[in-house]
Amino acid sequence: MRRKLTRILLAALLIGLVSLLSACGKQEAPQQAAEEVQEEPAAAAAETHELAGEYMIDITNLGMALQFYLRIDEDNSFMLSPNRQFSDSRGDGTIGELEGTYLMIYSDSTQENPKTATFERVGPNLIFRSTLPYGSAKIHFEVEDDENPEIIHRLIANKYIYEEYYGTYFGFQTAGDVEYQYVLELGPGGRYKLGSQLASGDGQPVYEEQGSYRVKDGSIWITPQDGEELAGSVSEEGALELEVRPNEEADRSKVLFRVATTAAHAGTWYAQNEEGALALLSLDFFGGYNLTVTAEGESTVEEGGFEAAQNTITFTKAGEDGSVTATKTGYILEAPFNGADWLFYEESVQGSFTGGTMVNEAYKAALELNPDGSYSLVIVDEESDLELVNELGEFTITAGPMSYMITLNSDAGTARVGAIWPTGLNMTFDIAGTDYSFLLTK
Repeated sequence: MRRKLTRILLAALLIGLVSLLSACGKQEAPQQAAEEVQEEPAAAAAETHELAGEYMIDITNLGMALQFYLRIDEDNSFMLSPNRQFSDSRGDGTIGELEGTYLMIYSDSTQENPKTATFERVGPNLIFRSTLPYGSAKIHFEVEDDENPEIIHRLIANKYIYEEYYGTYFGFQTAGDVEYQYVLELGPGGRYKLGSQLASGDGQPVYEEQGSYRVKDGSIWITPQDGEELAGSVSEEGALELEVRPNEEADRSKVLFRVATTAAHAGTWYAQNEEGALALLSLDFFGGYNLTVTAEGESTVEEGGFEAAQNTITFTKAGEDGSVTATKTGYILEAPFNGADWLFYEESVQGSFTGGTMVNEAYKAALELNPDGSYSLVIVDEESDLELVNELGEFTITAGPMSYMITLNSDAGTARVGAIWPTGLNMTFDIAGTDYSFLLTK
């Protein structure tokens, strides 16, 4: 009886949904969609992708630094979960389809209180056309970009396809007298991101590109957003040869990309000990490191290689047999170099951060995070030219339920807590007894 009622409810909702969409013409808003799944080239469209499978949903650009997962089984049942083991359900039920529109009906949905979500398929991926229930939350299916309202971020489930090629790849190219380096990321949904920067520069991107890719029989094709499909190749060792450009004006040429074996740990780390010595640790994409320690105006440089296993990194100095073991936890790296214990902070939680709050646009905050674990915070009301907060203190970073958290502990005894997002720091500041949310970026 329960199953029969579910089928009746599913059919009724699908018919009503399709009628509504037909009446509305299913027209898109005129804004450019930042995460919209692009139309596939004819060759790619010829590939068939089953609905059943596993998907990754990233809602960082929709206002929350969160990834979760969707599994659709062969019988069209589904489950949402915070982990890919699907050991914890945040919603499950059945999926129906009518004229290309899919309806997710949750197992706790009733005729009186329907609990549903709708989506359409574009290639291997799903683009949602309604709010998605996830646990007790309801995820919006489209959000305007904070900085550019013409851009609409969409709620998309990217399917796990070509998974053996996922990862970060590194490439080099000389164009004229300029050397460029590329970072290529292949991920779920057949989506890629490419960035180029000057090999001798400060790490800021010169050119960025994203699009879709597909792989078949030793060949790879990439389709830049708003561009034509380009053919490449995959070697037996897993290297990729692709046509890319170092900057917007340059023509495309072939570049060889190698798998960046330690891409998950690559980056720059900063530390300062109690004596005031500064340490800068750079980890590259292929297991090499460079450590520069500056004390009393003099610098020493150490180079070598490293190996990583989960949260443990082993450093071996060039020309020596011995090694040191470090522990990496999120944005913190603890390492005993040269007999001294160093507490390093990843560069994304170092330096100057600024931003405001949409509740009161006149409130602006400036936060400085230092390599010795100290901070300074100033908040001003620009409208009345009034300084609201001016404090010093120390910060700590801990793992939270959905992201890493940063806590500012002031010298006066107050504590201010925020979340570390890929886009910046989502901080909550108490100002005269009222909590305000700020997004602080570099």
